[in-house]
Amino acid sequence: MKQIKKLLTILSVLAIICVNMPIIHAEDDNTQKGEGDLLQQILDRGELIVGTSPDFPPMEFIDTTKTGQDQYVGCDIELAKYIADSLGVKLTIKAMDFDAVLASVTTKQIDLAITGITKTPAREDSMEMSDSYFDEEGESGWQGILIKEDKKDVYTSLDTLKGKKIAVQAGSLQDLYVSEQLPDAKKQYITQLNDAIELLNNGTVDAVATAYGTGQDFVKQKSGLYIGEELLFTLNKDYTGNRIGIPKGETALLYRVNDIIKDVKDKHLYEEWYQTALNYDKQKIEGNYLQRVAQIFSIYWPKFLTGLAATLGLALITVIGGTLLGTILALVKLSKNKFVKFLSSAYVEIIRGTPLLLQLWLFVTIFAMFGNDQMIVSVITALVINSSAYVAEIIRGGIMSVDKGQWEAAKSLGMSNQHMMVKIIFPQAFKTILPSLGNEFIMMVKETSLASTFYIGELMTANNVVKTATYFSLETLTITAIIYFVATFTLSKLVNYMERRLSVSD
Repeated sequence: MKQIKKLLTILSVLAIICVNMPIIHAEDDNTQKGEGDLLQQILDRGELIVGTSPDFPPMEFIDTTKTGQDQYVGCDIELAKYIADSLGVKLTIKAMDFDAVLASVTTKQIDLAITGITKTPAREDSMEMSDSYFDEEGESGWQGILIKEDKKDVYTSLDTLKGKKIAVQAGSLQDLYVSEQLPDAKKQYITQLNDAIELLNNGTVDAVATAYGTGQDFVKQKSGLYIGEELLFTLNKDYTGNRIGIPKGETALLYRVNDIIKDVKDKHLYEEWYQTALNYDKQKIEGNYLQRVAQIFSIYWPKFLTGLAATLGLALITVIGGTLLGTILALVKLSKNKFVKFLSSAYVEIIRGTPLLLQLWLFVTIFAMFGNDQMIVSVITALVINSSAYVAEIIRGGIMSVDKGQWEAAKSLGMSNQHMMVKIIFPQAFKTILPSLGNEFIMMVKETSLASTFYIGELMTANNVVKTATYFSLETLTITAIIYFVATFTLSKLVNYMERRLSVSD
């Protein structure tokens, strides 16, 4: 009897397993696990790092009344928050230029690129691309042409723009549409849409190709502009839809992001975020040119002041670091050892012979390869190395300017090279070196503007932020130029005063 019960029990278990095996197998087949360990790294660190270019309202832009992570707003930012919440991690937004976002996702400096990216063959080769995250047939997917309001009776359709000059961001979806649907148009490439609007207003271009929602935002904030449905491009299904860029090979993260996007689309969340961002309350700037300059400065002066402080701090750190490293290089160049002298000379010539912007990109990329994703560290390193090459020549020239008799007198007294340098040569060379170092500091104040590509908070970054918030490029650039001039003029007067004091001591 017991054996029969055992037999029945075994048969029951086998029957349950057989019944459930197809279900289990089906679940395994339908579950896309994917490859790559980035998803697990995100979950382990509890942080999702998203790169964006916050100059593309209503998708992503900056609310200048807020600070830190809260300052980044827009429908794409809401999507990033939703993805982070779905993964159960905190969100960190990294702001940078559009090109820098694309480069950063390919080098894995960021986890996701959410900045109005469209699918192109070139991008598919360099990164994984998610499903489209908005309703391609809805208003948020429309693309069109922005013109001056007084030209809306002239440009009544896309055909009327044939042969005209159109401003467009290189490599953007609008660039593709202009090439396909307005092949005779002359394209004027720009980096930021605010600059395109300035070109439109001053007559340099006839129109601006942009997303319909972004065009509406410009029309709302600046008088004299127009975008209508008669100037919309015919959507191409091969290009439609903004997508999220993901590092190549990270398909596990891709599948998870696509699941979240499906949830967003099922709930129609993106269209809600889009309308909210489109109606975002912004301070409108009005009046003539001088009045607009005054209004912008009165509202955004704290942002400009913070940017100036960051610029001066960055320049000071650069010159101090460059002086320390440059001193070593200068002494090595004066060495009798031909090999180390050659290395020092090669270093100086290579750094001085390549553009600073290239060096910035190089160090940002190299640091990312070694796992350091702090842009500020990469930027400071590049600036210090660049400055050191110039400072090395300043210090070497100062040392060589000391009369040979001083060297011979020190040697005749039996001084060692080290003692001679510290007690005799450097104190005399210092008078020649110091004014030049002051000029190097002034130069670095201006050259730090190149770091604005990486949105690290200096003055040109502040300029870009305010320009995006106000939609007035010339007025914002005027304020920034005045601040740079006042800062550098003041510093140059201090350097001149220092030179006079040193000459009196002679």
